[in-house]
Amino acid sequence: MRKNTLHRGAAGLLAAAVVAGAGMAPVHADQADEQSGPKNVIYMIGDGMGYNHVAATNFFETGQSQYQIDRNAETGETTAHEGEPVQVYEQDDFNLVGQTHYPVNSGYDPEKAWSDFDYVNHGVTDSAASGTAMATGQKTVNGRINLDADGNHLKTISEQAHEVGKSAGVVSSVQYNHATPASFAAHNIDRNNYLEIGTEMIDAEYLDVIMGAGHPMYDDNGEQRDPVYNHISEEDYQRVAGGETDWDFMDTQADFEALANGEVETDQVFGLAPVATTLQQAREGEGELPGEAPFNENVPDLPTMTEGALNVLGQDEDGFSVMIEGGAIDWTGHDNDSVRNIEETQDFNASVEAAVKWVEENSNWEETLLVVTADHETGYLSGVDSDPDFTSIAGETGQVPDQDWYSGNHTNHLVPVYFRGAGSEQIMERATGEDPVRGSYIDHTDVADLLINDFWATRDGEPSEGDIPVEAEVPGLPGEGEDPQEPGSLALSIAPGTAALGEQRNAGDRLRLSGELPALSVTDTRAEAEGWTVSGQSSELADGEATVEASYLGWSPHLIESTNGATVGERVQTQLSGGEGLAAPATLGSADAENRLGTTELSADLELELPVDTEAGSYQGAVSMSLFPVD
Repeated sequence: MRKNTLHRGAAGLLAAAVVAGAGMAPVHADQADEQSGPKNVIYMIGDGMGYNHVAATNFFETGQSQYQIDRNAETGETTAHEGEPVQVYEQDDFNLVGQTHYPVNSGYDPEKAWSDFDYVNHGVTDSAASGTAMATGQKTVNGRINLDADGNHLKTISEQAHEVGKSAGVVSSVQYNHATPASFAAHNIDRNNYLEIGTEMIDAEYLDVIMGAGHPMYDDNGEQRDPVYNHISEEDYQRVAGGETDWDFMDTQADFEALANGEVETDQVFGLAPVATTLQQAREGEGELPGEAPFNENVPDLPTMTEGALNVLGQDEDGFSVMIEGGAIDWTGHDNDSVRNIEETQDFNASVEAAVKWVEENSNWEETLLVVTADHETGYLSGVDSDPDFTSIAGETGQVPDQDWYSGNHTNHLVPVYFRGAGSEQIMERATGEDPVRGSYIDHTDVADLLINDFWATRDGEPSEGDIPVEAEVPGLPGEGEDPQEPGSLALSIAPGTAALGEQRNAGDRLRLSGELPALSVTDTRAEAEGWTVSGQSSELADGEATVEASYLGWSPHLIESTNGATVGERVQTQLSGGEGLAAPATLGSADAENRLGTTELSADLELELPVDTEAGSYQGAVSMSLFPVD
């Protein structure tokens, strides 16, 4: 598989890494297998698929379902109805807990969710914010793709997979750069900037598979039309389809089926299904039952795309990360369309079956983690005559269930998360919330947090005893070559040298090691811009099986020199001093439209605080620095 040694930053983003190691004691030690985590991660998201969406499909297929309750909202009296597992992910070998999914400025109260029918209609997430949380382990505001509330770059599972030598991909039944696939592949202030997001995805060195709808040459019925470039620009389409990139382009059903059948002769696939917005949901035709309206016969289904993507990514001996989305479940929820909601959920369920089959034939559950969940619930699907009380859905085999929709939007109700395989025990340990109806639950940040900060945390290099080597790689600087700084550019560079955390001081109950971050230079010669921000975040520091959490490392930013003046970030205190440390992104410095021009040099005093009785050891980690332009 393709291996890239340099990580290219997102569009408008330049990144660098500061590698550090020091003699210090471990705060905690973990076993090697727990730290390495799953080799492969298959993250399957039924967009908008709540408990009752699963139940409605189960009723149609078998006449019975789990998850059904009648509850008096005032008294809390609840009657639960029995049901048997139907889908492959409902079987005993899968774990099941609930999942919260609110954005950064909201929350979830389990008691209010079941005592006030209207409560969950407020403080809801969108797919961008929830997708960001599921891909990065950090919450943000609605509408943003992998940027936090302050505009800082957030690292995705796909990027982390690439950093540890794995392949990564995204697959969707809606446009390839819609909010959820974009959340695992791009960074943008607005989820609706489809052309910008599409360009970043095509140019991303950390992606090996992209599959979805959004073909400019086809309509929603899979029929050819005059080109409409609203999800991929004409330039991007021409260079991808014309062989001007590293991608192997495909856009016929036969191409997708060949990959699914194991006819794989490539390790990098851009698959654009021959349809405009969705594989099937937006097609013309009506039917009183699922499947009565003729399907688009020339368009691959999600199971076919799932098998093909897994066959391509599965070639990487180091493993892979893939997000597979049943995106149009959400669209049917917005439309309150019960018939096509079942169709889309069935297509997603079949793709889960394909993934399970692939794992059991090509991998195993000791090395692969499969997560099946949703980013939120859409449509407030419940039983007839719900509100203010909650009533159960009922139905017979082959019939659309007796149910009703109580919203055309997303809700804040818990969604199910089913998981099996490597890392399941650690996910279950995160299920500390308790809901009066759904039981224990996790948050939508938990899986990504485990992958990025625990299972796949970067641990490489051998620092010298007592020293902290510092290495800086700044890919993609504008104007590399004879004139490295051409007018109209924004660049970040880091001075060579070492940042030695060698000065030790006892401070009562803790040991403090201090040092200084190498100088960072930001040069801005753009004609017009609103400013820039430099931020940094540390990984854990590791020595073999033992690790020191990034929250024990803090900094105090300072300005070395600036042409027109700039603002330094706030001091970040360590965990032992009551702060969060550099486990979360922190601002090193920033400039606005008035003081951004010229060159600014920044640095920070580093402080590592540890318990005083820790044993000596040599540890290594990384501080990733990002330059975020404000245009």
